[in-house]
Amino acid sequence: MHGDGSAGPVGLRDMRGMRGMLMWWGPRALFVVGAVALVVESSRGVPLPELYGALGFFGVCSAVFVGRQLGLGHERDPGGRPPRWLLRAACLLTTAGVVVLVLHLVGVEGDALPLVGSVLLLLGLGWFVEAWRGIDPGRPRRALLLWGAALMALTALVAVIAALVLPRAKGGLYAGLLITLGAALFVLLPLGLNLLSEWGVRLLRTRRSAAGPGAGVGVVGILGLVVTAGVVLSCLWLVQRDWVLNAVLVAAALLLLAAIVSNTHADVALVLAGLCLLAAAPPEHRHPQALDPAGGQRVLVALGDSYMSGEGASSYFEGTDDGGRNECRRSPSAYAVGLATAGPRFDRVLFLACSGARTYNVNPRSGSGPSRAQPGEPATQLDQLNSLASSFHPALVIVALGGNDAGFAILGEACLAPGDCETRRPLFMNNLPKVRQDLIATYRSLRQAVPADVPIVAVPYPQPIAAAGSCTGVALTKAERDFIRTFVEQIDTTMRQAADTAGITYMAEMKDSFATHRLQLCERRKGAAGVNFVDIETVNGLASQRFSPAKWLHNSLHPNERGHAAMLDTFATWLDSHPELLPSPAPTGQPQATVVAAAEPEPLCGMTDDAVNAHCKVQLRAWELEQVRSGWPWLLLVLFGLAVVWAASIAVFSLLPGGGRSYRDPGSSARAR
Repeated sequence: MHGDGSAGPVGLRDMRGMRGMLMWWGPRALFVVGAVALVVESSRGVPLPELYGALGFFGVCSAVFVGRQLGLGHERDPGGRPPRWLLRAACLLTTAGVVVLVLHLVGVEGDALPLVGSVLLLLGLGWFVEAWRGIDPGRPRRALLLWGAALMALTALVAVIAALVLPRAKGGLYAGLLITLGAALFVLLPLGLNLLSEWGVRLLRTRRSAAGPGAGVGVVGILGLVVTAGVVLSCLWLVQRDWVLNAVLVAAALLLLAAIVSNTHADVALVLAGLCLLAAAPPEHRHPQALDPAGGQRVLVALGDSYMSGEGASSYFEGTDDGGRNECRRSPSAYAVGLATAGPRFDRVLFLACSGARTYNVNPRSGSGPSRAQPGEPATQLDQLNSLASSFHPALVIVALGGNDAGFAILGEACLAPGDCETRRPLFMNNLPKVRQDLIATYRSLRQAVPADVPIVAVPYPQPIAAAGSCTGVALTKAERDFIRTFVEQIDTTMRQAADTAGITYMAEMKDSFATHRLQLCERRKGAAGVNFVDIETVNGLASQRFSPAKWLHNSLHPNERGHAAMLDTFATWLDSHPELLPSPAPTGQPQATVVAAAEPEPLCGMTDDAVNAHCKVQLRAWELEQVRSGWPWLLLVLFGLAVVWAASIAVFSLLPGGGRSYRDPGSSARAR
């Protein structure tokens, strides 16, 4: 009877209901879709442009969802409680995340399990926090304060226990403490901050409302704005002073704390994006035909360690950057590859250099003893050369070796750690006589492995740091920089002495390649130097390796693409000035004779795992830990600064409207009518 008259209102209500459902479910669904896309792309190890595209898409999805939360508030039922579906979804996601992570810990195969489990757990905890913070938004509930304080106290207790017990813990206790500490820092701490943030924002909003409609920003709000502006200006100042990494860390702390205080999923989005970026493996390159020496008539043979393999670059040949498997990190930008592919001088390259190589990783296997091949490599570098010798003709052999025997890698770690690494000078300097003996034996083995008419060139390490009185952007003291410079000079001198004794050519010009091209640290901004100072980049391979912080700094203190281009130019110029390299003279003395002068000091510790004395790395780790312990006042100062920034974020967000209006499920409203 009223069909025509009622169809309009009913249809209008249906359209409003559909629009409301879209406004309710759409942004959340879009956020989940963006997260899934980013996780999938991160797990696949796609090229960087594709990964950044997925990251941008996720950023847009997150901005839509966060904007909707700020404008419309959170879902609540008519009684002011969070909807049941939100709690159920949070329980489901959290449980699924825990199950996936447990499966990974017990050894279930799956490269993406750690990333997927972490993301599921992160989303579930985020939805739990959303439900918890959405209860009775109009008043500062004491339960928020009590629960938040309890979680923060529990986190502090776990951290103190871990700091006291971890240095002496071993085996299962050590692993258990690490897992407990991780759960406290990445679960309990964010939950506690969220609850205390919600309590603080509600308290300030309540007091501001009690002051009346004409109340202005207030002293607390002004202080919050001033502190926030000061942090932003500090970031800009740090960037201008070339402390880029420090500026990134400060900006990340500000953004994350503000996201936690905002009562949105912005914190979940930031952490999720960070996880996916850390888990994203760098791109890999297929091996070109030039790396196959078979049939080559003018083959360049490149042996040695990371300074020859190209570690420090942004990408590597496939299969050479797999964490826990093969970590030789052979790069297309390595100067050895450039020498063999840029010009008629060589037609192929036998690229055997491998990051981390020691002299015993190059030497041939002796008798029935075990092979000292590096992980993922079929044999030592000289054994590989011998197995392929009949298939090509070498024109030149270049070798860069000795830095790892001398402990340069662990010296870099010690200098980046708190404390003055120059005080550990004897641990490194006293080992150089042993390094010279090992280099002599290796050079002689190499001389025997190739025809007598093939030149062998020992390539020294370029000086990475300029002799500058002051150096902004490089977190090393003047004494540490001078010590590193001196140590590199001593390694190169040791290499020259060994080359002279073994009867091979020493290329002195390479020492100054960075200085000649003005690419040293402290000579220009770090972003334009030829050497990475601190470079954070993960590895390929298993996700458990990609997530390990121990794998993130391998590119630090290594030449980047600019550095290898300078080394290539230096080497090409040197070859032009030596158009006909003479055959190396016959080695002097007995092939394996090694003599140690009586005045040379005895090593305080060994650089090999089977050393008679304690490994130097063990002593350095103990020293680094003691430096961290003694620097606890600085840690308290950092924590205080973070607390000030967090309080400022609470003051700023308290100035915004009280979370918008509650947006209810339009379907439930229609059913109620």
